[in-house]
Amino acid sequence: MPKTLSLTGLCCLVIYLFTLSSCDKEIQKEIETKTVRDTVKIIDTLDVDRPINLKATKGLFGTKINVSWTPMPLAQKYQLYKFNEATQKYVLLKELSDTTFDDLIIAKPLTKNFYKVRTFNNATSFSRFSDADFGYTSGLNYYKYLAFGSEGSGASQFNFTMHITSDSNGNIYVSDEGANRVLKFNSTGTFLEQFYSGSGARAMAFFANGNYVATRTKSQTYVQLFNASKQLIREWGTYGTGDSNFGNIEELTIDDDQNIWIVDGINHRIKKYDQNGNLLLKFGKQGNANGDFDAPFGICYFKSKIYVSDTRNSRIQVFDKTGKYLKTFANKNAYYAIKAKGDNLYIATSSYIIKTDENGDVQEKIGEGQFQLAVGVTIGPNDEVIVCDVYGRKIVIFKKG
Repeated sequence: MPKTLSLTGLCCLVIYLFTLSSCDKEIQKEIETKTVRDTVKIIDTLDVDRPINLKATKGLFGTKINVSWTPMPLAQKYQLYKFNEATQKYVLLKELSDTTFDDLIIAKPLTKNFYKVRTFNNATSFSRFSDADFGYTSGLNYYKYLAFGSEGSGASQFNFTMHITSDSNGNIYVSDEGANRVLKFNSTGTFLEQFYSGSGARAMAFFANGNYVATRTKSQTYVQLFNASKQLIREWGTYGTGDSNFGNIEELTIDDDQNIWIVDGINHRIKKYDQNGNLLLKFGKQGNANGDFDAPFGICYFKSKIYVSDTRNSRIQVFDKTGKYLKTFANKNAYYAIKAKGDNLYIATSSYIIKTDENGDVQEKIGEGQFQLAVGVTIGPNDEVIVCDVYGRKIVIFKKG
């Protein structure tokens, strides 16, 4: 006979069954809730996409950080935010329609600056923020913009390039001594033409009226003047040691009277001519005293003075327009080509370009560690520093920023 449940047992059974039923309902409810959460698509109430691929440059530029991102459909404009260390918050930096921005307000070089961006058409149409990215500057005023060239004899190829100049339009003229020619490129390194042909092509420069002087060695004449249409006007200079002779020609410069100053490296002297080929002045001899030279190379007319690089003596000597010695500044480098722009000199030192004031105080080293042998330099119309890397068989352009 089955045992009869006591009243107490009966009550317990009822409570157990009720509890079991309640647990089943809770489990079922959790399963249903989970199913709903896993299967129902969450609808974003924002009507525009958030920007993607936000990138900030890291040390590419000297004084700025470039921030960019992918253009988004339906976006009319964007809001770029930058993290503020003082407030520990992101603050609005710029509202813009473009997808790239140069941040020029950098407190310290080599420190991380964080950015994020969102699509912002108006107060009721905007997206969530992009992922953040950081960037930093190098602290240098110049950055490498581009390089072009390789070894060879074709267009945009070089054999042995030691001399370079540019015109007022930013075109670049590279004297390839080994290939007996001068090649012309535009400001972005695109080959334009073979501008000049001459055995052992050396330095050239433009006069204020668009005419130009080109020099060469191993030829019947060393100096040639052309008009802006490339028609030969006159020529002079042969091999030798006399007033109308050259051992070789290195750099040249044109002064404010449009006279031509030429470096004769083998004969260790400087010669000044007018445009008719008349010798106006000569000075220098081999030695290491003030006013002497040992393999001079570069020359530049700057603030009514003549600056000459005395390569083996590792110094720059300064003269007035009569050839009178004024002063010297030097360091341990071998100096090569010299160019001037504004209040500054730019001097090739084989390893880099130094930017100095008229007293030789170094303000910046440009391209340090990026050359095999930097010998030729010229300055573009927007202060671009354009350099011949002789052994690298290439031209390297640096820009401010």
